[in-house]
Amino acid sequence: MFIRHAGATLFGAGLLVCTVLLVTVGPVAATTEAFCPGPRQLAEFAVTGVQAWPPTVTYTDGCNDVLLRPSVLWSGVAAAVGLLLAAIGQVLVQRA
Repeated sequence: MFIRHAGATLFGAGLLVCTVLLVTVGPVAATTEAFCPGPRQLAEFAVTGVQAWPPTVTYTDGCNDVLLRPSVLWSGVAAAVGLLLAAIGQVLVQRA
């Protein structure tokens, strides 16, 4: 039962922090600002780098490289871990 409550709390806290960070500071930490003539096609967007430690994700839109803010990624990871813990706790409670 403790695992389920701890997971739910971690999920809620991670989701809250992630949402507050997305609204207040935005998801982008750094970007290049090159002029891109014409509209962008969906096929031009691609993930160009993923680093595990510290968690970093970069992607491109065909012209510019964008680095996602690590604090947003950390809080998203915390929410995912909380969801996993809550699910494990729920399974353990149903088994008992």
